[in-house]
Amino acid sequence: MLYVHVVYRATLGGIIKKVLKILGGSQTTPKRTRSTEAEPEKLRYPKRHRLEDAAHVSTPNDLAESSVSQAMTNSRGSSGQLTAADSRNEGSPDLNSNGSTADARDSQSPPLDTGSANGRDAAALANTSDTLLKRYPGQEQETQRICLRDSQFEEEQVVRLLLQELHDRGFTDTFNQLQRESGFTLENEPVSQFRNSVLAGEWSKVKDSLSTIGIQTQDSMNAALFLIKRQQFLELLEARKLKQALLVLQNELNTLTNDIQQLHRLSGLLMCPSVEDLRTAADWDGSSGRSRFIVLESLQTYISPGSMVPVHRMETLFGQALAYQCDACKYHVRPANQGLYIDHMCPTSVFPQELQFSLKGHQDEVWYVAFSPDGRYLASGSRDKTCIIWSMSDYSIVHRLNGHQNEVAYIAWSPNSKYIVSASSDRTLRLWDVEAGTQMQVFSGHEETVTSCKWLGTNDRFISGGLDHRIIIWDINGTIVKQISSPRVHDLAVSSDCSLLLVADEKTDIHAYDLTTLTFMYSLNEPAEVMSMALSADARHCITGLRNGELHMWDLDTHSLVRDFAGHTQGQYVIRCTFAGQDDRLVATGSEDGLLFVWNRNTGQLLARLRGHTKTINVCTWSDKAAALATSSDDKTICIWPAYRGAPSHRPDSADDLSASDDDDENYADDKSMVSGAHSTTSIDMF
Repeated sequence: MLYVHVVYRATLGGIIKKVLKILGGSQTTPKRTRSTEAEPEKLRYPKRHRLEDAAHVSTPNDLAESSVSQAMTNSRGSSGQLTAADSRNEGSPDLNSNGSTADARDSQSPPLDTGSANGRDAAALANTSDTLLKRYPGQEQETQRICLRDSQFEEEQVVRLLLQELHDRGFTDTFNQLQRESGFTLENEPVSQFRNSVLAGEWSKVKDSLSTIGIQTQDSMNAALFLIKRQQFLELLEARKLKQALLVLQNELNTLTNDIQQLHRLSGLLMCPSVEDLRTAADWDGSSGRSRFIVLESLQTYISPGSMVPVHRMETLFGQALAYQCDACKYHVRPANQGLYIDHMCPTSVFPQELQFSLKGHQDEVWYVAFSPDGRYLASGSRDKTCIIWSMSDYSIVHRLNGHQNEVAYIAWSPNSKYIVSASSDRTLRLWDVEAGTQMQVFSGHEETVTSCKWLGTNDRFISGGLDHRIIIWDINGTIVKQISSPRVHDLAVSSDCSLLLVADEKTDIHAYDLTTLTFMYSLNEPAEVMSMALSADARHCITGLRNGELHMWDLDTHSLVRDFAGHTQGQYVIRCTFAGQDDRLVATGSEDGLLFVWNRNTGQLLARLRGHTKTINVCTWSDKAAALATSSDDKTICIWPAYRGAPSHRPDSADDLSASDDDDENYADDKSMVSGAHSTTSIDMF
């Protein structure tokens, strides 16, 4: 900065002196003059050049020349005369012909060869950081593109991905500039014309251009043509041009596929009385919607990615990278929302390492617990014949539900978190209003213990299974919608889209049914009696807890056993296992020795043994919303294990701040506000 300041003062003084000579009538003409106004630079594009660990820097000569030009412009008033301030610099040193002081030039940089084509030659400036600068004769206005590192990826592919992302995000000017600067284009001319024709609905042009965009095989060509002609057919129907649509169906679509059922569905659309009926029947949003974009994306399946970059490719790569990081995360209990700047990895400190609370409200063994879908409540069922609704905000008892004549073995929450269904060994199910804490309906249809129940995606139907060889579908009014005969049911699992039903029988088999038709599909055979079962959120895997103490994970796509989890103890008791953590990346189950075991789902590695109970753990359950595990035990308690510090559930100031609901039964007066922190009694083994 000091050097620049000295040069600026020197050059300004020299300019003033020369201008005063000219104004005084001097006829001396300098050998070389510079315009007092900066000439506009011509638009040129950088040459591609790689310099390892290099960066573009300005030399002192550049700074001096820039100072001269700026000073000469600023030193004139509007009439072209010198301003009063300029005259004070008359005593400044003289400038040489290229506009910088000789002393400054000699001390700061090597001399430039003024005899070159543009007044200077290549110059290099080396400093302690090995920064390099290269310029080329005859290219004064050009700057080279500097690549700071080598890459294993082909430059054209990287640039085209950047171009696609810029285009998708609407950075039009930057998109165009990058195409000009790099020399690469997102798409060649034939592909660009093809894209525009599809989006414009110019179907004759689309068909003609198919042969120019890199489709390799005749089968791919026919499949692409079918997509195009199907869209054209639908648009003709939308325009009520039924005769033309029929010709497309008969003469073109009919020759492009052997799928008779699809052709029948398309022909049925000719009978739609209105455009609205057409869109509904075809599951199509019309020519003015996104249908043409969807067709274009589908067509890319058949076009070489070298010709047409797959849609949203960079977004896909980001997603794949994040999924890989989550797969590699040993303790994956926290959302991967840290962004793209750093890799995701949950540290050990965010894994459940301490028992947050031990909830005491039941008078006997607690056989089941379940979080509400919204994470606000926890419901528990007990051998004491009651259900309790707990608040997850302060762990207080919201309602105690009485009505069952025997043990409560299972609880299921409705999708909207407003109702629960409880199943009991009294052969009934009961529907409860969670807000009011009242019983809404009793369901009597089973002849033996009801062992499991699940809601069917809506808030008005659920399914139950029992030891009486029956599976029953109910509506909430108490009506039996459908029932089927089955083996004695130990457990049920239903996929989130209600397409798959898994039934664990009293022997060693798991039976899979198509839930939409209640037809049998296949069976999985275990080496011992299946005591419990859990289905992953994506319905691709299930875990099974066996009487012999084994815990297995099955791949439901291949019907194969993929992993064993070992370490816990299970024999005569039902211990319900669960998937846990973000994206079901963990597997958890209780043990007859009172320990909670947690494994990494992908590797089968045992991550922790957590002690908070003193007797057999009957069930463990996970909530993404509450970011916590909950376990219940024969010791009459429920334990809450927060997934990480700062999880949504929070700890009340003290147990004394809690109180039971006003409508608690008098028999439980001594139990109210029996919630205690249990850190001092907790032991943890981390692996």
